[in-house]
Amino acid sequence: MSIRLQVQAKRPGLDMVLNTVDMVFDYKGTYTNQAPEAYETLLLDTMLGDQTLFMRGDQVEAAWDLIMPILSTWEAKKSLSFPNYSADSWGPEVAEALIARDGFHWFSLPLAGKK
Repeated sequence: MSIRLQVQAKRPGLDMVLNTVDMVFDYKGTYTNQAPEAYETLLLDTMLGDQTLFMRGDQVEAAWDLIMPILSTWEAKKSLSFPNYSADSWGPEVAEALIARDGFHWFSLPLAGKK
């Protein structure tokens, strides 16, 4: 697992020249010990009785009390202009139109190791 951020940086010198620079943090390259599986530490905390990562019951109820009126309103009054899109898509077409107005476009980077 890694975190990759790509930014534009000014090349050293007097001229204003920008280059794309990759900033990468790679867990496997930085740490040698084995990282736990996704829920391994959560399950261990549960077995040990460590409740610091869990909400109390009254906190959960308060959160639902806060959000349910919003969800109910959204359910009762559906927006005809809301740009819904399927989860396996690149998003609504209006997202492309939004940035195209300024002469830009979305682009996707190739996956690591694939061309």
